[in-house]
Amino acid sequence: MKASYCVVWMTFAGVLAGCAAPQGRVAKELAAMRDDSRADELQSRGTSAAALGDMTRAEQYFVAALRAGADAHQVVPRLIAVCVADGRYPVALDYAESHLRNHPDDVDVRYVAATLHAATGNAEEARRELRAVLALRPNVAEAHYALATLEKSRGEIMAADAEFREYLRLAPAGAHIEVARANLMRRVPR
Repeated sequence: MKASYCVVWMTFAGVLAGCAAPQGRVAKELAAMRDDSRADELQSRGTSAAALGDMTRAEQYFVAALRAGADAHQVVPRLIAVCVADGRYPVALDYAESHLRNHPDDVDVRYVAATLHAATGNAEEARRELRAVLALRPNVAEAHYALATLEKSRGEIMAADAEFREYLRLAPAGAHIEVARANLMRRVPR
């Protein structure tokens, strides 16, 4: 019994001796820990993880960056993007909605939230968000096109026509001009 006590004491003494290691090493480790918690470093690591295709790790770094005080307007779009790239639309939508509670005028995130609602099958929420985007910034051509598409899918032909026309007015050389033109109502000759 006395021998095992001596082994424990020697092990404990060894640990204590390790703790009394040169102050330089401890200071370096503490500095490294502080650096790891800096928002910009966490954000950078998130960007690197995303570039390597590790979307889960990227998400974790971006969330940590937000907690460390990073600018939400810079980080949240990246956070949403990695979740979307990973096919996790409901999670991306949760991040968008959480951000919008604190930043209701963030048109870009609101537009993404609208598209995520549409992607998850919630057309009514998508329409509501698109209308909010257009109330804040009426010249967002893509929002008019998305709203037109939703209105058309609901059978609201007149509303869809008005939104397609507004899209064409705002983006006469836009990516969706052929579809928008094809969906315009035409006058029927008498």
